[in-house]
Formats: sequence, C-alpha cells, structure tokens
Amino acid sequence: DYLGFHQSDVVHQSVYELIHTDDRGMFREQLHFALNPKLYATEQGGDVSALQCSSDQVNYDPERLPPENSSFLERSFVCRFRCLLDNSSGFLALKFQGRLKYLHGQSIVGEDGSRVQSQLALFSIAVPVQTPSILEIRTKTLTFQTKHQLDFTPMGIDTRGKVVLGYSELEICMRGSGYQFIHAADMMYCADN
Repeated sequence: DYLGFHQSDVVHQSVYELIHTDDRGMFREQLHFALNPKLYATEQGGDVSALQCSSDQVNYDPERLPPENSSFLERSFVCRFRCLLDNSSGFLALKFQGRLKYLHGQSIVGEDGSRVQSQLALFSIAVPVQTPSILEIRTKTLTFQTKHQLDFTPMGIDTRGKVVLGYSELEICMRGSGYQFIHAADMMYCADN
C-alpha cells in the first residue's frame, strides 16, 4: 500500500534492491547484532569485502552472540525504500521498529558440508515517517478497478469493487449499461471521457 509494489514483485528479491543506495550500508549494520559487521569480519580474520550489501547472510560465532532476549537485538531506525507512487519522488522514508531474532530449525549447510549455526533475522514493522492523512487511507480502501466497453457496459470488476458496491461480478456485468451505477449529475462527465 505504501510503496506501490505487488507482493509477488518483492518476494524472493534482495531487500537491497529496494533500499536507497545511501541507506544500504546503514541497513546492513542494523542486521548485525553489534551494528558493525565490518569490525566483526576483521576480528574473525574474514574478508571485509564478503560483507558487501549483496551477500545474503553473515555467519556468526555462536559464543559471541548475545542471548535471544538481549536489548542489543532491538532495532529502531529510518530507511528510504523505493516507491512507485507518484507523490514520493521515487523513495519513501520508513521507520522500522522491531528486533533481531534467531531462525531456529533452519537446516542450512555451509559450502564445506557442515551445518551452519542459527542465523539472525530482522522482524519489524515498517510505517511511513510521514503518515498519510485519514482521507488518503479512506480513499485507498474505497478505490477499485472496473473494465468497460466503449459504451460503458461493464465487463469486469476487481474484488474490492464487489465489496464496495455489494454486487457480484455477474450481477454488474448482466445489468446492461454502466450508467445505472453513475449519479445523474456525473453521467455527462463519464460520457465525455
């Protein structure tokens, strides 16, 4: 609703594709329990370049991880996400509130065939920093799409339209002219368009 993407557009995609390039490093830090993935990699003798934004996960030494209920795992930050809606200039600032949690029971096998330790994942709620007005929210819940022939005869309606109007798609399409659903004062406006 806020970013203009359909769920199928973003599932199984890297989150970094949606994040503003200037915010990717900060977002990556929020996914690390110590807020410093580069320092952790250096201490472990790892390659810092392995922690670039394109990598999917960071392997942790289990003895160095904080307990699951630790306040070190709580997160609250703002990040700009790509937005397809017209009024956002291409990006929308979202406030993330949540915590890192362990993904137990993931049967992940490392490159050497050994079992990888439980990973941390971010569980959070993201809301726009500047919330939309009540009017925008109400309008969004009442907006639906229909298909019409050139004479305005209905051919189809989406699910939200069926709920708002209270008719099934068959009832709407079999009623004849779409002008039956339009207020008399708006008929000429619809006809012109």
